[in-house]
Amino acid sequence: MCVASSVGTAMISGHCLACLCPLKRGLKNHHSVTSERNRTMNISSRKPEACSRSTVAGRIRRCLAPALLVAGFAALAVSASDASAGTVYQDWNYAIDSFTDGSGGASYEERGLAFRKIGSTGYFAISGGMPLAGVTNAGARNGSIAPGDLYLNFSSHNLDTPGEFNDPRVFGIRFASANDSLGNGTPGVSNTTLGLFKNLSVVNLTLANQGYASLQAYYDAGFGRPTGSMGDLSSTTDVTNYFGNRDIYANIASGALVSAISSLNKIQLENLGLDFAHFGAVGPQIFGFSFDLAALPGGKFTAHFFEECINDGIALYGTVPEPGTLALFGLALAGFTLRRRR
Repeated sequence: MCVASSVGTAMISGHCLACLCPLKRGLKNHHSVTSERNRTMNISSRKPEACSRSTVAGRIRRCLAPALLVAGFAALAVSASDASAGTVYQDWNYAIDSFTDGSGGASYEERGLAFRKIGSTGYFAISGGMPLAGVTNAGARNGSIAPGDLYLNFSSHNLDTPGEFNDPRVFGIRFASANDSLGNGTPGVSNTTLGLFKNLSVVNLTLANQGYASLQAYYDAGFGRPTGSMGDLSSTTDVTNYFGNRDIYANIASGALVSAISSLNKIQLENLGLDFAHFGAVGPQIFGFSFDLAALPGGKFTAHFFEECINDGIALYGTVPEPGTLALFGLALAGFTLRRRR
């Protein structure tokens, strides 16, 4: 925020010096003319003075509008390149996973997770082998094994116990309607609600989805990696420090819906600049979604998701602009609109 503020101040000074110099001369000339008229005609009128104030205010608004716009963009640009980001390319923040740690074959191989923000809208994209509809498996609870939910952790603690997911700074995004979250797949229950949730309770359904009994069991099967183990959680040690080595809670059991999400396909994401090919991380399945950043607290976060069977997963470090930054951007746009209208 300090960098963004200094950038915004410099630009305001730059624009205002250019605008206020002629403004000052205009005021001086106006007072000379008014005084002469009053002496000559012995007239005292408030109306011309009011017009002068209106003119001055208009010039100041026109002067500040572009500076505010620049300041708003500068603040978001600083946030977008935050040091907590993994790898930033064309305004997307990427976490690239190992391409050989998906237990079960290509359909269970996750390759990359990416995040970007445009104004007050956030975007996530996933590249891998598992489709949104999941992989058909007759032994799975819902007849298929699908991606689990994406969690956003803004808190200062890890997520190695179910109670930690209930922290008010931890959120979950259900983006795959085929998974077993929110009771979906239990007898007589069909729940396909997608969205951003808070006040979470979570559930471990790995065994019900033909998966591993624990994260340690997954590693014992030979799928631990010294680097690229889970995207930005690079080593096996990083992963177990964050999640522990026991149960993994890939699914939301319940939560309060905060906002909806909008699903996006590969073409829509690429039109926004997404480029997994730059990292050689293009999987057969690329999909994502957008959501309202205003529903989040702002600051640094760790995002992650596992497949329901925990045959693979991926994590990403990112940052959401603080609410003040988004407000500055909105003020900048309002100022620019006002300038265009006048």
